[in-house]
Amino acid sequence: MDALLLLAGGRSQRATAAEVGVHPSTVRAWLRDPVFVEELVRVREAVAVRPLDAGRLMAVVDESAARLGGRDRGPVTAVIPVGASPARRRRLMADGIAQVLERSEEGPW
Repeated sequence: MDALLLLAGGRSQRATAAEVGVHPSTVRAWLRDPVFVEELVRVREAVAVRPLDAGRLMAVVDESAARLGGRDRGPVTAVIPVGASPARRRRLMADGIAQVLERSEEGPW
């Protein structure tokens, strides 16, 4: 949902990726997903309304979240402490990837 809002607000793919903590290729993959693109169009339309109707925007975002798998799934993040060894970094990233794969078996992704 953060990526939808950032892209709808005019952020670049690279800036969006950095902000939400994913690789730019992930954002490009999302933009090839017709469902994601449809929701992006909806959010862009809501953002384009001037003056900005925050209530309407949040309603659109909530609807998009439901269509994209619900808010309860949230992003997968891997917190890597400064100074972590290469082995620990790989282990933490592997745990994050495992979470994504488990979720992909559960939902529309």
